[in-house]
Amino acid sequence: MPRSSFLVEARRPACEPAEEIANGSAGTLESLAHKIPVVVRLPLFVAMMIFFAAVASTQTAIGVMSRQQERQAETLGHVYLDGLSAAVLPHVRAGNDAGVRSVLEEALEFHEGIVDRRLLFIGNDGRIRAEVLRSGENGRTALPPEIGLAETGTLPMSAGGGMWIWRGLDAGGEKVGTVAADLDLSAFQESPRQLRWYLLVFDLVFSLVCAAIGFFMVRRLQQPITLLARRLYDAAFGSPRPIAEDEMPQGDRQAARMFHAFNAMAHASQEREALLTHLADREREAVLGRLTATIAHEVRNPLGGMRTALGTLKHFGDRAETREEAVDFLERGVSALEEVVNATLANHRTRATWRPLSHRDFDDLRLLVEADGRSRDVSIMMELNLPDEVAVAALEVRQVLLNLLLNAVQASSKGGIVKLSARLVDRQLMIEVEDHGGGLEPQMARALEAGDASSQAPGLGVGVVVRLVERLDGRVSVQSRQGSGTRITLHLPLQPREAGQ
Repeated sequence: MPRSSFLVEARRPACEPAEEIANGSAGTLESLAHKIPVVVRLPLFVAMMIFFAAVASTQTAIGVMSRQQERQAETLGHVYLDGLSAAVLPHVRAGNDAGVRSVLEEALEFHEGIVDRRLLFIGNDGRIRAEVLRSGENGRTALPPEIGLAETGTLPMSAGGGMWIWRGLDAGGEKVGTVAADLDLSAFQESPRQLRWYLLVFDLVFSLVCAAIGFFMVRRLQQPITLLARRLYDAAFGSPRPIAEDEMPQGDRQAARMFHAFNAMAHASQEREALLTHLADREREAVLGRLTATIAHEVRNPLGGMRTALGTLKHFGDRAETREEAVDFLERGVSALEEVVNATLANHRTRATWRPLSHRDFDDLRLLVEADGRSRDVSIMMELNLPDEVAVAALEVRQVLLNLLLNAVQASSKGGIVKLSARLVDRQLMIEVEDHGGGLEPQMARALEAGDASSQAPGLGVGVVVRLVERLDGRVSVQSRQGSGTRITLHLPLQPREAGQ
Protein backbone atom coordinates (compact mmCIF):
# COMPACT_ATOMS: atom_id res chain seq x y z
CA MET A 1 0.00 0.00 0.00
CA PRO A 2 1.38 3.48 -0.81
CA ARG A 3 2.46 5.59 2.13
CA SER A 4 -0.13 8.30 1.46
CA SER A 5 -2.96 5.75 1.45
CA PHE A 6 -1.72 4.30 4.71
CA LEU A 7 -1.74 7.75 6.33
CA VAL A 8 -5.28 8.40 5.16
CA GLU A 9 -6.50 5.07 6.55
CA ALA A 10 -4.64 5.60 9.81
CA ARG A 11 -6.07 9.06 10.36
CA ARG A 12 -9.69 8.35 9.42
CA PRO A 13 -10.76 6.55 12.66
CA ALA A 14 -9.41 9.43 14.72
CA CYS A 15 -11.89 11.78 13.02
CA GLU A 16 -14.96 9.60 13.41
CA PRO A 17 -15.37 9.97 17.20
CA ALA A 18 -15.14 13.75 16.86
CA GLU A 19 -17.83 13.68 14.15
CA GLU A 20 -20.02 11.46 16.34
CA ILE A 21 -19.57 13.82 19.29
CA ALA A 22 -20.44 16.82 17.11
CA ASN A 23 -23.50 15.08 15.70
CA GLY A 24 -24.55 13.99 19.19
CA SER A 25 -24.16 17.53 20.53
CA ALA A 26 -26.19 18.95 17.65
CA GLY A 27 -28.90 16.33 18.23
CA THR A 28 -28.97 17.12 21.96
CA LEU A 29 -29.33 20.86 21.31
CA GLU A 30 -32.05 20.24 18.74
CA SER A 31 -34.01 17.95 21.07
CA LEU A 32 -33.60 20.49 23.88
CA ALA A 33 -34.94 23.25 21.61
CA HIS A 34 -37.98 21.15 20.70
CA LYS A 35 -38.81 20.72 24.40
CA ILE A 36 -39.33 24.50 24.71
CA PRO A 37 -42.91 25.51 23.86
CA VAL A 38 -43.38 27.32 20.56
CA VAL A 39 -44.86 30.35 22.32
CA VAL A 40 -41.54 30.74 24.16
CA ARG A 41 -39.19 29.40 21.48
CA LEU A 42 -39.99 32.03 18.84
CA PRO A 43 -39.71 35.11 21.14
CA LEU A 44 -36.53 33.64 22.63
CA PHE A 45 -35.06 33.14 19.18
CA VAL A 46 -35.90 36.74 18.22
CA ALA A 47 -34.39 38.03 21.49
CA MET A 48 -31.18 36.07 20.87
CA MET A 49 -30.96 37.42 17.33
CA ILE A 50 -31.40 40.99 18.61
CA PHE A 51 -28.75 40.41 21.30
CA PHE A 52 -26.17 38.93 18.94
CA ALA A 53 -26.85 41.54 16.26
CA ALA A 54 -26.38 44.38 18.74
CA VAL A 55 -23.19 42.85 20.19
CA ALA A 56 -21.77 42.08 16.75
CA SER A 57 -22.47 45.59 15.41
CA THR A 58 -20.85 47.24 18.45
CA GLN A 59 -17.82 44.98 18.36
CA THR A 60 -17.42 45.73 14.67
CA ALA A 61 -17.51 49.43 15.45
CA ILE A 62 -14.90 48.94 18.21
CA GLY A 63 -12.67 47.03 15.79
CA VAL A 64 -12.95 49.79 13.20
CA MET A 65 -12.15 52.36 15.90
CA SER A 66 -9.05 50.37 16.95
CA ARG A 67 -7.74 50.26 13.39
CA GLN A 68 -8.42 53.98 13.04
CA GLN A 69 -6.48 54.58 16.25
CA GLU A 70 -3.48 52.65 14.91
CA ARG A 71 -3.52 54.73 11.72
CA GLN A 72 -3.67 57.91 13.80
CA ALA A 73 -0.70 56.70 15.85
CA GLU A 74 1.28 56.06 12.67
CA THR A 75 0.39 59.52 11.40
CA LEU A 76 1.54 61.11 14.68
CA GLY A 77 4.75 59.09 14.50
CA HIS A 78 5.50 60.34 10.99
CA VAL A 79 4.73 63.94 12.02
CA TYR A 80 7.17 63.47 14.90
CA LEU A 81 9.86 62.18 12.50
CA ASP A 82 9.23 65.07 10.12
CA GLY A 83 10.24 67.56 12.78
CA LEU A 84 13.16 65.40 13.96
CA SER A 85 14.43 64.91 10.42
CA ALA A 86 14.34 68.66 9.73
CA ALA A 87 16.50 69.28 12.82
CA VAL A 88 18.97 66.47 12.06
CA LEU A 89 19.43 67.02 8.30
CA PRO A 90 21.86 70.04 8.46
CA HIS A 91 24.27 68.10 10.72
CA VAL A 92 23.99 65.04 8.51
CA ARG A 93 24.94 67.10 5.45
CA ALA A 94 27.94 68.47 7.34
CA GLY A 95 28.95 64.96 8.46
CA ASN A 96 28.75 66.12 12.07
CA ASP A 97 27.72 62.98 14.00
CA ALA A 98 28.17 64.79 17.30
CA GLY A 99 25.70 67.44 16.19
CA VAL A 100 23.23 64.73 15.18
CA ARG A 101 23.55 63.15 18.59
CA SER A 102 23.03 66.51 20.27
CA VAL A 103 19.79 67.05 18.35
CA LEU A 104 18.56 63.61 19.32
CA GLU A 105 19.34 64.28 22.99
CA GLU A 106 17.44 67.54 22.89
CA ALA A 107 14.45 65.75 21.33
CA LEU A 108 14.29 63.46 24.37
CA GLU A 109 13.75 66.43 26.64
CA PHE A 110 10.39 67.35 25.05
CA HIS A 111 7.46 64.91 25.11
CA GLU A 112 3.71 65.24 25.62
CA GLY A 113 1.49 62.22 24.98
CA ILE A 114 4.09 60.49 22.80
CA VAL A 115 7.28 59.45 24.66
CA ASP A 116 10.38 58.73 22.56
CA ARG A 117 12.32 55.94 24.30
CA ARG A 118 15.13 55.42 21.76
CA LEU A 119 16.29 57.54 18.81
CA LEU A 120 18.82 56.50 16.17
CA PHE A 121 20.50 57.75 13.05
CA ILE A 122 21.68 54.93 10.78
CA GLY A 123 24.05 55.49 7.90
CA ASN A 124 23.69 54.08 4.44
CA ASP A 125 26.16 51.34 5.36
CA GLY A 126 23.78 50.11 8.10
CA ARG A 127 26.02 51.31 10.93
CA ILE A 128 24.47 53.27 13.82
CA ARG A 129 26.14 56.67 13.72
CA ALA A 130 24.15 58.26 16.57
CA GLU A 131 21.91 56.77 19.28
CA VAL A 132 20.32 58.18 22.43
CA LEU A 133 18.28 56.39 25.10
CA ARG A 134 15.80 57.68 27.64
CA SER A 135 16.85 57.01 31.18
CA GLY A 136 16.07 53.44 32.23
CA GLU A 137 15.85 52.04 28.69
CA ASN A 138 18.00 49.10 27.57
CA GLY A 139 20.11 49.98 24.54
CA ARG A 140 21.29 46.44 23.93
CA THR A 141 17.98 45.36 22.48
CA ALA A 142 18.46 44.36 18.85
CA LEU A 143 16.91 46.55 16.21
CA PRO A 144 14.02 45.09 14.22
CA PRO A 145 15.39 43.72 10.91
CA GLU A 146 12.63 45.53 8.97
CA ILE A 147 14.23 48.96 9.63
CA GLY A 148 15.98 50.20 6.50
CA LEU A 149 14.42 47.69 4.15
CA ALA A 150 11.91 50.29 3.02
CA GLU A 151 12.28 54.04 2.62
CA THR A 152 9.57 54.64 5.17
CA GLY A 153 7.96 52.13 7.50
CA THR A 154 6.15 51.38 10.73
CA LEU A 155 5.95 48.30 12.89
CA PRO A 156 2.49 47.58 14.44
CA MET A 157 1.88 48.84 17.95
CA SER A 158 2.74 46.24 20.58
CA ALA A 159 0.64 45.31 23.60
CA GLY A 160 2.78 47.59 25.79
CA GLY A 161 2.15 50.58 23.53
CA GLY A 162 5.57 50.59 21.82
CA MET A 163 5.93 51.23 18.09
CA TRP A 164 8.99 51.49 15.79
CA ILE A 165 8.86 54.05 13.01
CA TRP A 166 11.55 55.17 10.54
CA ARG A 167 12.15 57.25 7.40
CA GLY A 168 15.04 57.91 5.05
CA LEU A 169 16.89 61.27 4.81
CA ASP A 170 17.58 62.77 1.38
CA ALA A 171 20.08 65.49 0.60
CA GLY A 172 20.02 66.81 -2.98
CA GLY A 173 18.04 63.78 -4.15
CA GLU A 174 20.54 61.37 -2.58
CA LYS A 175 19.80 59.22 0.47
CA VAL A 176 22.19 60.01 3.30
CA GLY A 177 20.79 57.79 6.06
CA THR A 178 17.78 56.74 8.08
CA VAL A 179 16.18 58.22 11.21
CA ALA A 180 14.41 55.66 13.47
CA ALA A 181 12.51 56.05 16.72
CA ASP A 182 11.07 53.68 19.34
CA LEU A 183 7.96 55.50 20.57
CA ASP A 184 5.91 54.81 23.70
CA LEU A 185 2.21 55.41 22.88
CA SER A 186 0.74 53.86 26.04
CA ALA A 187 -0.65 57.20 27.20
CA PHE A 188 -2.23 57.67 23.78
CA GLN A 189 -3.74 54.19 24.08
CA GLU A 190 -5.16 54.53 27.58
CA SER A 191 -8.14 56.70 26.73
CA PRO A 192 -9.33 54.54 23.79
CA ARG A 193 -8.87 51.41 25.91
CA GLN A 194 -11.13 52.82 28.61
CA LEU A 195 -13.57 53.87 25.91
CA ARG A 196 -13.63 50.32 24.50
CA TRP A 197 -14.38 48.82 27.92
CA TYR A 198 -17.10 51.41 28.46
CA LEU A 199 -18.61 50.63 25.05
CA LEU A 200 -18.43 46.88 25.73
CA VAL A 201 -20.28 47.15 29.05
CA PHE A 202 -22.82 49.57 27.57
CA ASP A 203 -23.23 47.27 24.56
CA LEU A 204 -23.97 44.23 26.73
CA VAL A 205 -26.48 46.11 28.88
CA PHE A 206 -28.14 47.76 25.89
CA SER A 207 -28.27 44.45 23.98
CA LEU A 208 -29.88 42.67 26.93
CA VAL A 209 -32.47 45.44 27.27
CA CYS A 210 -33.24 45.31 23.53
CA ALA A 211 -33.45 41.51 23.65
CA ALA A 212 -35.87 41.63 26.60
CA ILE A 213 -38.01 44.25 24.83
CA GLY A 214 -37.99 42.14 21.66
CA PHE A 215 -38.93 39.01 23.62
CA PHE A 216 -41.98 40.60 25.22
CA MET A 217 -43.00 42.39 22.02
CA VAL A 218 -42.97 39.14 20.06
CA ARG A 219 -44.85 37.39 22.86
CA ARG A 220 -47.48 40.12 22.67
CA LEU A 221 -47.66 39.94 18.88
CA GLN A 222 -47.87 36.17 19.11
CA GLN A 223 -50.87 36.18 21.47
CA PRO A 224 -53.48 35.90 18.66
CA ILE A 225 -51.62 32.94 17.16
CA THR A 226 -51.28 31.36 20.61
CA LEU A 227 -55.00 31.75 21.28
CA LEU A 228 -55.89 30.30 17.87
CA ALA A 229 -53.48 27.37 18.34
CA ARG A 230 -55.02 26.62 21.75
CA ARG A 231 -58.53 26.62 20.27
CA LEU A 232 -57.43 24.36 17.40
CA TYR A 233 -55.87 21.96 19.90
CA ASP A 234 -59.10 21.93 21.92
CA ALA A 235 -61.09 21.38 18.72
CA ALA A 236 -59.01 18.29 17.94
CA PHE A 237 -60.40 16.64 21.10
CA GLY A 238 -63.94 17.95 20.92
CA SER A 239 -66.26 20.36 19.24
CA PRO A 240 -64.58 23.65 18.18
CA ARG A 241 -65.55 26.53 20.44
CA PRO A 242 -65.93 30.00 18.86
CA ILE A 243 -63.73 32.86 20.08
CA ALA A 244 -65.60 35.57 21.98
CA GLU A 245 -65.42 39.18 20.79
CA ASP A 246 -63.74 40.36 24.01
CA GLU A 247 -60.90 37.88 23.43
CA MET A 248 -60.06 39.36 20.03
CA PRO A 249 -57.33 42.05 19.89
CA GLN A 250 -58.67 45.51 19.14
CA GLY A 251 -57.28 47.35 16.12
CA ASP A 252 -55.62 44.30 14.54
CA ARG A 253 -57.59 43.74 11.33
CA GLN A 254 -55.57 40.72 10.19
CA ALA A 255 -55.99 38.92 13.51
CA ALA A 256 -59.69 39.82 13.61
CA ARG A 257 -60.22 38.39 10.12
CA MET A 258 -58.38 35.23 11.15
CA PHE A 259 -60.54 34.85 14.29
CA HIS A 260 -63.76 35.48 12.36
CA ALA A 261 -62.72 32.82 9.85
CA PHE A 262 -62.11 30.39 12.73
CA ASN A 263 -65.50 31.24 14.25
CA ALA A 264 -67.17 30.63 10.89
CA MET A 265 -65.47 27.23 10.74
CA ALA A 266 -66.53 26.46 14.34
CA HIS A 267 -70.15 27.39 13.65
CA ALA A 268 -70.13 25.34 10.44
CA SER A 269 -68.69 22.39 12.33
CA GLN A 270 -71.33 22.67 15.05
CA GLU A 271 -74.08 22.86 12.42
CA ARG A 272 -72.61 19.85 10.66
CA GLU A 273 -72.50 17.88 13.92
CA ALA A 274 -76.11 18.81 14.61
CA LEU A 275 -77.10 17.79 11.08
CA LEU A 276 -75.25 14.48 11.40
CA THR A 277 -76.97 13.82 14.72
CA HIS A 278 -80.34 14.63 13.15
CA LEU A 279 -79.64 12.36 10.16
CA ALA A 280 -78.46 9.57 12.44
CA ASP A 281 -81.67 9.89 14.45
CA ARG A 282 -83.73 9.75 11.26
CA GLU A 283 -81.80 6.73 10.00
CA ARG A 284 -82.26 5.01 13.33
CA GLU A 285 -85.97 5.80 13.32
CA ALA A 286 -86.31 4.53 9.75
CA VAL A 287 -84.50 1.27 10.54
CA LEU A 288 -86.51 0.80 13.73
CA GLY A 289 -89.74 1.55 11.86
CA ARG A 290 -88.97 -1.01 9.18
CA LEU A 291 -87.87 -3.53 11.79
CA THR A 292 -91.06 -2.89 13.78
CA ALA A 293 -93.19 -3.39 10.70
CA THR A 294 -91.34 -6.63 9.93
CA ILE A 295 -91.78 -7.93 13.49
CA ALA A 296 -95.45 -6.90 13.53
CA HIS A 297 -96.00 -8.75 10.26
CA GLU A 298 -94.19 -11.81 11.60
CA VAL A 299 -96.19 -11.74 14.85
CA ARG A 300 -99.52 -11.13 13.14
CA ASN A 301 -99.48 -14.47 11.27
CA PRO A 302 -99.13 -16.68 14.39
CA LEU A 303 -101.64 -14.49 16.24
CA GLY A 304 -104.18 -14.94 13.46
CA GLY A 305 -103.74 -18.71 13.59
CA MET A 306 -103.95 -18.70 17.39
CA ARG A 307 -107.19 -16.68 17.25
CA THR A 308 -108.61 -19.26 14.83
CA ALA A 309 -107.54 -22.08 17.18
CA LEU A 310 -109.23 -20.35 20.12
CA GLY A 311 -112.45 -20.02 18.10
CA THR A 312 -112.27 -23.69 17.25
CA LEU A 313 -111.86 -24.54 20.94
CA LYS A 314 -114.91 -22.46 21.83
CA HIS A 315 -117.16 -24.18 19.37
CA PHE A 316 -115.73 -27.70 19.20
CA GLY A 317 -113.83 -27.98 22.47
CA ASP A 318 -115.81 -31.04 23.48
CA ARG A 319 -114.22 -33.09 20.70
CA ALA A 320 -110.92 -34.60 21.82
CA GLU A 321 -109.35 -34.74 18.36
CA THR A 322 -110.28 -31.17 17.50
CA ARG A 323 -109.21 -29.94 20.94
CA GLU A 324 -105.80 -31.64 20.64
CA GLU A 325 -105.23 -30.21 17.16
CA ALA A 326 -106.14 -26.66 18.33
CA VAL A 327 -103.91 -26.86 21.40
CA ASP A 328 -101.03 -28.12 19.24
CA PHE A 329 -101.56 -25.21 16.87
CA LEU A 330 -101.52 -22.79 19.82
CA GLU A 331 -98.20 -24.27 21.01
CA ARG A 332 -96.66 -23.84 17.58
CA GLY A 333 -97.90 -20.23 17.47
CA VAL A 334 -96.36 -19.48 20.88
CA SER A 335 -93.07 -21.08 19.73
CA ALA A 336 -93.07 -18.94 16.58
CA LEU A 337 -93.63 -15.81 18.65
CA GLU A 338 -90.84 -16.84 21.02
CA GLU A 339 -88.46 -17.27 18.07
CA VAL A 340 -89.28 -13.82 16.74
CA VAL A 341 -88.71 -12.25 20.16
CA ASN A 342 -85.44 -14.16 20.71
CA ALA A 343 -84.10 -13.22 17.28
CA THR A 344 -84.98 -9.56 17.83
CA LEU A 345 -83.29 -9.51 21.23
CA ALA A 346 -80.21 -11.29 19.90
CA ASN A 347 -79.90 -8.75 17.10
CA HIS A 348 -80.37 -5.53 19.12
CA ARG A 349 -79.44 -6.27 22.72
CA THR A 350 -76.15 -4.70 23.83
CA ARG A 351 -73.64 -7.43 24.63
CA ALA A 352 -70.97 -7.05 27.25
CA THR A 353 -68.73 -9.68 25.66
CA TRP A 354 -67.59 -10.35 22.14
CA ARG A 355 -68.74 -13.57 20.48
CA PRO A 356 -68.03 -15.06 17.05
CA LEU A 357 -70.53 -15.20 14.20
CA SER A 358 -72.37 -18.54 13.89
CA HIS A 359 -74.95 -20.26 11.67
CA ARG A 360 -77.61 -19.42 14.27
CA ASP A 361 -77.10 -15.70 13.51
CA PHE A 362 -77.95 -16.31 9.85
CA ASP A 363 -81.03 -18.31 10.88
CA ASP A 364 -82.15 -15.38 13.03
CA LEU A 365 -81.63 -12.97 10.13
CA ARG A 366 -83.68 -15.19 7.84
CA LEU A 367 -86.51 -15.22 10.39
CA LEU A 368 -86.41 -11.40 10.75
CA VAL A 369 -86.40 -10.73 7.00
CA GLU A 370 -88.69 -13.49 5.67
CA ALA A 371 -91.85 -11.79 6.97
CA ASP A 372 -91.06 -8.68 4.92
CA GLY A 373 -90.18 -10.94 1.99
CA ARG A 374 -93.46 -12.85 2.13
CA SER A 375 -95.42 -9.59 2.21
CA ARG A 376 -93.69 -8.59 -1.05
CA ASP A 377 -93.57 -12.10 -2.53
CA VAL A 378 -89.74 -12.07 -2.39
CA SER A 379 -87.76 -15.21 -1.55
CA ILE A 380 -84.67 -15.27 0.68
CA MET A 381 -81.83 -17.66 -0.27
CA MET A 382 -78.70 -18.26 1.79
CA GLU A 383 -75.55 -20.13 0.70
CA LEU A 384 -73.20 -20.53 3.63
CA ASN A 385 -69.82 -22.12 3.04
CA LEU A 386 -68.61 -21.44 6.58
CA PRO A 387 -67.56 -23.37 9.68
CA ASP A 388 -69.82 -23.38 12.71
CA GLU A 389 -68.12 -20.25 14.09
CA VAL A 390 -66.32 -17.38 12.33
CA ALA A 391 -64.00 -15.00 14.22
CA VAL A 392 -65.85 -11.74 13.54
CA ALA A 393 -68.09 -9.72 15.86
CA ALA A 394 -71.55 -11.30 15.51
CA LEU A 395 -73.59 -8.32 16.73
CA GLU A 396 -72.10 -5.81 14.26
CA VAL A 397 -72.32 -8.25 11.31
CA ARG A 398 -75.98 -8.99 12.09
CA GLN A 399 -76.86 -5.30 12.19
CA VAL A 400 -75.12 -4.64 8.85
CA LEU A 401 -76.75 -7.63 7.14
CA LEU A 402 -80.20 -6.76 8.51
CA ASN A 403 -79.95 -3.32 6.89
CA LEU A 404 -78.71 -4.74 3.58
CA LEU A 405 -81.29 -7.56 3.44
CA LEU A 406 -84.28 -5.35 4.28
CA ASN A 407 -83.17 -2.86 1.64
CA ALA A 408 -82.67 -5.65 -0.94
CA VAL A 409 -86.18 -7.00 -0.24
CA GLN A 410 -87.65 -3.53 -0.59
CA ALA A 411 -85.80 -2.96 -3.90
CA SER A 412 -86.87 -6.33 -5.40
CA SER A 413 -89.91 -6.69 -7.58
CA LYS A 414 -92.72 -9.19 -6.93
CA GLY A 415 -91.52 -12.76 -7.33
CA GLY A 416 -87.87 -11.76 -7.00
CA ILE A 417 -85.07 -13.47 -5.09
CA VAL A 418 -82.62 -11.97 -2.59
CA LYS A 419 -79.51 -14.08 -2.27
CA LEU A 420 -76.99 -14.04 0.58
CA SER A 421 -73.75 -15.99 0.23
CA ALA A 422 -70.85 -16.17 2.68
CA ARG A 423 -67.42 -17.78 2.48
CA LEU A 424 -63.87 -17.44 3.83
CA VAL A 425 -61.16 -16.15 1.48
CA ASP A 426 -57.58 -15.45 2.65
CA ARG A 427 -58.39 -14.82 6.31
CA GLN A 428 -61.37 -12.69 5.34
CA LEU A 429 -65.10 -13.24 5.60
CA MET A 430 -66.73 -12.30 2.30
CA ILE A 431 -70.51 -11.82 2.37
CA GLU A 432 -72.50 -10.95 -0.76
CA VAL A 433 -76.06 -9.64 -0.76
CA GLU A 434 -77.57 -9.68 -4.25
CA ASP A 435 -80.95 -8.63 -5.58
CA HIS A 436 -82.49 -8.15 -9.02
CA GLY A 437 -84.22 -4.87 -8.36
CA GLY A 438 -83.90 -1.49 -10.01
CA GLY A 439 -80.28 -0.89 -8.94
CA LEU A 440 -78.68 1.22 -6.21
CA GLU A 441 -78.58 5.00 -6.38
CA PRO A 442 -75.07 6.16 -7.52
CA GLN A 443 -74.80 8.53 -4.57
CA MET A 444 -75.52 5.69 -2.15
CA ALA A 445 -73.05 3.36 -3.88
CA ARG A 446 -70.27 5.95 -3.72
CA ALA A 447 -70.97 6.64 -0.04
CA LEU A 448 -70.76 2.92 0.81
CA GLU A 449 -67.50 2.33 -1.05
CA ALA A 450 -65.89 5.55 0.19
CA GLY A 451 -66.94 4.92 3.81
CA ASP A 452 -68.69 8.30 4.00
CA ALA A 453 -70.81 8.12 7.15
CA SER A 454 -72.00 11.70 6.65
CA SER A 455 -73.67 10.95 3.32
CA GLN A 456 -77.25 12.12 3.02
CA ALA A 457 -78.16 9.30 0.62
CA PRO A 458 -81.73 8.14 1.28
CA GLY A 459 -82.62 4.67 2.57
CA LEU A 460 -80.43 1.75 3.54
CA GLY A 461 -79.08 3.47 6.67
CA VAL A 462 -75.76 4.30 4.95
CA GLY A 463 -74.31 5.94 8.06
CA VAL A 464 -75.16 2.90 10.21
CA VAL A 465 -73.63 0.46 7.72
CA VAL A 466 -70.48 2.52 7.17
CA ARG A 467 -69.83 3.02 10.87
CA LEU A 468 -70.30 -0.67 11.66
CA VAL A 469 -68.08 -1.80 8.77
CA GLU A 470 -65.43 0.67 9.88
CA ARG A 471 -65.65 -0.73 13.42
CA LEU A 472 -65.01 -4.18 11.93
CA ASP A 473 -61.96 -2.86 9.98
CA GLY A 474 -63.70 -3.96 6.79
CA ARG A 475 -64.66 -2.42 3.46
CA VAL A 476 -67.61 -2.47 1.06
CA SER A 477 -67.64 -2.94 -2.71
CA VAL A 478 -70.75 -2.32 -4.84
CA GLN A 479 -71.74 -3.57 -8.28
CA SER A 480 -74.97 -2.01 -9.47
CA ARG A 481 -76.68 -1.19 -12.77
CA GLN A 482 -79.94 0.62 -13.12
CA GLY A 483 -82.66 -1.92 -13.86
CA SER A 484 -80.31 -4.92 -13.46
CA GLY A 485 -79.98 -5.31 -9.72
CA THR A 486 -77.28 -4.77 -7.13
CA ARG A 487 -74.54 -6.86 -5.53
CA ILE A 488 -73.00 -5.56 -2.31
CA THR A 489 -69.90 -7.37 -1.03
CA LEU A 490 -68.56 -7.08 2.51
CA HIS A 491 -64.84 -7.78 3.11
CA LEU A 492 -64.39 -8.38 6.84
CA PRO A 493 -60.98 -9.45 8.24
CA LEU A 494 -61.01 -12.21 10.85
CA GLN A 495 -60.27 -11.09 14.40
CA PRO A 496 -58.20 -13.02 16.95
CA ARG A 497 -60.42 -14.30 19.72
CA GLU A 498 -58.41 -12.50 22.39
CA ALA A 499 -58.73 -9.20 20.49
CA GLY A 500 -62.48 -9.56 20.40
CA GLN A 501 -62.67 -10.48 24.03
